[in-house]
Amino acid sequence: MFKKILILSASVGAGHLRAADALEKAFKKLDAAAEVKNIDVLNYTNPLFRRLYGKAYLDMVNTMPEVFGWMYDSLDKPWQNKK
Repeated sequence: MFKKILILSASVGAGHLRAADALEKAFKKLDAAAEVKNIDVLNYTNPLFRRLYGKAYLDMVNTMPEVFGWMYDSLDKPWQNKK
């Protein structure tokens, strides 16, 4: 079915890591011969950026969840560009 599968995630919040892990397991179950790589993109950034990004994300989720929700809903509209 698939030959190579690349899963990109960011290690901020446990949900991102659990989702990436679940996808990895599901793809391996679908096709045991497929090469599945699960990569944390923040491992390829500057350590200072990684720390600040993670802190900013968690601070926003914990202190301003409504703003985070608004941003997520506003930016995540895949159906708008669907042809």
